[in-house]
Amino acid sequence: MKIISLGAVVAAVTSGSALAGTVDQFGTLTDGYGSGISFDAGTGNSNTDFIYRNHAGNNGFLTMGLSTQTYYGGGNGPVTNNGVDTFYAQAGADQSGNPSATAGAGRWGFKWSVTFSEDGGGAGVPEDYYMALRIEGPSGGSWGNLDEAYSSKLIAYPGSGTNYANQNVWVPAYGFMQGAAPGAWSGLGYDFDELGTYTVSIKVWDDTLGNMDEVGTLGMNIVVEGSQAVPGVGGLAALGGLGLVGRRRRR
Repeated sequence: MKIISLGAVVAAVTSGSALAGTVDQFGTLTDGYGSGISFDAGTGNSNTDFIYRNHAGNNGFLTMGLSTQTYYGGGNGPVTNNGVDTFYAQAGADQSGNPSATAGAGRWGFKWSVTFSEDGGGAGVPEDYYMALRIEGPSGGSWGNLDEAYSSKLIAYPGSGTNYANQNVWVPAYGFMQGAAPGAWSGLGYDFDELGTYTVSIKVWDDTLGNMDEVGTLGMNIVVEGSQAVPGVGGLAALGGLGLVGRRRRR
């Protein structure tokens, strides 16, 4: 059994950005002041086992995070991790039996969180920030583009394929990931039985001063394997299921 582990995408900060990046961290989603950040994109979604990075600015921290979890729990687990940048999930069709599950879904999904925290004010929806997202499959299929031209303004949960929420959970079987749009994506062509490594990346820009200043890029790997995922050193991350209801938060 071969495990492919690619390095985390290194954040790049432009000279014009008002934010400065720090090193990637792994664990409970935490802001630059040391306070935990709740994950509010629906019920049953944990803020643990995140790859995250805090970017410091003059008036607070922008926190970017990525994670992977089982789809609706049940027989879809486990999802494990190496405690650094890679998650391990099982191939095969959704085993949850949940009537709300997406047709053609597999056993896992991915989630992101982009929040802004001010000292003592807690984390909320960042204002004047834009995000782009890209997912690449083992056979070369891809969806999304990290170019500024394909970025969308971050809003409160929920988002869509053309309007990014600041926190959300997606599965690769969603219909908007399957079609083709010239210049933006080729269509992931996701097959829940396809083995190999998926990569998910997000990039964020700050438009506060009227300029699209790049804040940084964050990425993770999802190794989809056969009947049993390989336990990572971070232990089990068999989370509660992808939530469908969220609440709006504002800084």
